[in-house]
Amino acid sequence: MTDYAILLDGERVASIDSDSAVRAWIAKYREDHADDDPAAAHVQILERGALAWLTGGKLVDRERFL
Repeated sequence: MTDYAILLDGERVASIDSDSAVRAWIAKYREDHADDDPAAAHVQILERGALAWLTGGKLVDRERFL
């Protein structure tokens, strides 16, 4: 099972369990930050699979969710 951690400037701000929920979170973030971060450049998405406790996860390109 894959889930995602949303990082904002390196700090975890959300834990999400589906691609569609990540898309919704980023869309809301972009809407809320239209003046200061419309491209969501400060957002990082960490994909966490079964071995995340060991590997820490994998950063994925946020463009995948836009």
